[in-house]
Amino acid sequence: MPVSVLLTFDEQAYCVEAIQKAAYRSMNSLVADIAIRDRQIQCTLHPALGRSDSAFDLAVQEFKKEVLDQQLRLKIKAETEPVRNLILSIAFSRTGLQGGE
Repeated sequence: MPVSVLLTFDEQAYCVEAIQKAAYRSMNSLVADIAIRDRQIQCTLHPALGRSDSAFDLAVQEFKKEVLDQQLRLKIKAETEPVRNLILSIAFSRTGLQGGE
């Protein structure tokens, strides 16, 4: 049976939400226990039932990629929020859904 893997992420570079999202997307391949200790996000990965060593190794690599992907998605979302809100406000201002006229 494959052993568990401990990954540590710096809280200044990654947020818990990104790691949680990556864990959710990877739950068919592995199980993640997430804890915060001393400004570090510790993520212990365990193989899902029935996973071989090589399948678990691959799942760990994919998890690392998914964490980075989710972190970048959150960053892009935060950076583009003002523009998205402006576009939505313009779109809804032309629908006639607001009262007053």
